[in-house]
Amino acid sequence: MEKLKKFEYSMDSCNHCGQCKWILPPKMSGWDFAEICPIHRYHRFDAYSGQGLLNISKEVITGKLKIGEGLENVLYSCTMCGACDVNCKNVRDIEVLETIQSLREKCAKEGSAPESLKSLCANVEEKGNIYGFDAEERFVFLPENFSDDETSENLLFLGCSVYTHPEIALAAIKLLKAGGVSFRIFKDESCCGAAVWRGGYADKAEKIIKANVEKLRERGIKRIITPCAECFGAFRAIYPRFVDMDVEVFHISQILASLVEEGKLRFAPMEKPMKVTYHDPCMLGRLSEPWQPWEGEIKPFGRHEPEKKWRRGFDGVYHEPRAVLKAVPGVELCEMPRNYENALCCGYASRKTDPEMSADTAAERMREAASVGAEELVSCCPFCIDALGETGKTVELCVLLAGQLEEGGAK
Repeated sequence: MEKLKKFEYSMDSCNHCGQCKWILPPKMSGWDFAEICPIHRYHRFDAYSGQGLLNISKEVITGKLKIGEGLENVLYSCTMCGACDVNCKNVRDIEVLETIQSLREKCAKEGSAPESLKSLCANVEEKGNIYGFDAEERFVFLPENFSDDETSENLLFLGCSVYTHPEIALAAIKLLKAGGVSFRIFKDESCCGAAVWRGGYADKAEKIIKANVEKLRERGIKRIITPCAECFGAFRAIYPRFVDMDVEVFHISQILASLVEEGKLRFAPMEKPMKVTYHDPCMLGRLSEPWQPWEGEIKPFGRHEPEKKWRRGFDGVYHEPRAVLKAVPGVELCEMPRNYENALCCGYASRKTDPEMSADTAAERMREAASVGAEELVSCCPFCIDALGETGKTVELCVLLAGQLEEGGAK
């Protein structure tokens, strides 16, 4: 309760304007594709929104609502995509997402988190991955002749999706080797912990994070490269909450964009020209904005002393994935109305807790892709690919690029 009470100012400052549910009007392309909150778009009740969850949080700290009486059903319907937070900050500076996260932590501590999240946490603790697969099977997909540089200060962190999408890992390896980037892989790699933290299990997430960082330090890693948006967002925006991150973190698209610009990678033309659109994953975009710690006092009219630096979603990774897509001859990039920090979430994070809403959100995103004439949707997140691929044609960025890599890979 103590942590939740820290955000009482945010709860009291909500003026029910509805900006958490919509893109800022000057950024709208029209009423269609203007909604930004997945759960409100589907459920149509104010409780299912940033505003509603702020109100619920206030009722919890005043004792009018109690955890275990059903509020957790609304709370865990939320995808934690951060769109409400970014758009609310167009109106006033309050911490919507941090409040929701704190309420989840209270729910988890009281044992009221959904069973699916309890199982996920158990999988990570026992097996080192979110799925519960055997740890020793993590890299069975690697070819027998695979070799990495065990002396490299660069770690290629592949994430739990290697179990379900080994093709992404193989594509990432192929692209980095073609560009002459040295790296090593930890054969005992474990989950980044993002899903555990997002579920409200902060204590469990902290243990995972500290163990991973200790491993990095022991083995002399200076840079992390990852093709997974979820892992990237975790290292950049969740880990600094618990530890001092003395390693640089890069999404692979950032590395590839530099290689293309330096002339170290080139791609063959598509067999036929193709119109694609790019879906910004939440954890690569707005939620990857670096964590900004703040301790101080909130004065009248919301003055924060010392001054607070707000996370508005602008400092995510947006340019580089688009840059490498444009480097493939024959690819025409079409932008969806909701993009960059205003991208609509794919809905994946709630597929176990609110499956109907999750599926409807994915279908809505693919409807938006079709509206701009895209033949295929490209993304950098294996979980987005899973969600959106059930309702339309999708391809992961590394897989597309590796397939178009010109023989030799470099000029």
